[in-house]
Amino acid sequence: MSNLFKYIILPVIFFFISAAAVFWILLPLWQDSQAALELKKTNEDNLAQREKLAANLQNLISQYNERASDLSFFSKIIPVGQNTPELLINLEALASENGLIFSGVDFQSGNLGDQAQNQNNVKTLTMEIKIKGSYPALQNYLKAMEKSLRFFDVVSVSFNGLAPGQSNANPNNLEFNLLVNTYYQ
Repeated sequence: MSNLFKYIILPVIFFFISAAAVFWILLPLWQDSQAALELKKTNEDNLAQREKLAANLQNLISQYNERASDLSFFSKIIPVGQNTPELLINLEALASENGLIFSGVDFQSGNLGDQAQNQNNVKTLTMEIKIKGSYPALQNYLKAMEKSLRFFDVVSVSFNGLAPGQSNANPNNLEFNLLVNTYYQ
């Protein structure tokens, strides 16, 4: 009986003990290690995606920095705020450069329209510009406004100074009234 116990029963008991140890100890450890490996793979994928996003973000930042001068150019075209002192200096300088006498300007602000107002927040500044000089000087003034960095839309031009049949009037001393729109944010 001792041989039976020694060669058959004891190995069977050890087999069941080792099977139980594998089932209750090693198998949960194996499953935990598989879950950890899957989590590691998921984290590596997330890290790769974040590195790709960081590279794209860095690329966008460099593109933005390259075009910063373009943005400053566009902010001069449609500036933030009315910026009336700079606008007044610009209009006065254009008049004197083209041989006109700048008499004054009246400002009226408004909106570009409901749809454009909601989309771009662009507002209109309407100006009535009063200048004196010759007609060729007025043409040069309008061309200079056209080439200016800021947008100017000339709505109407009216003038006084020559009446029909008037012979003693000076054609170089006409009074012009321009109705002009410019835009700001």
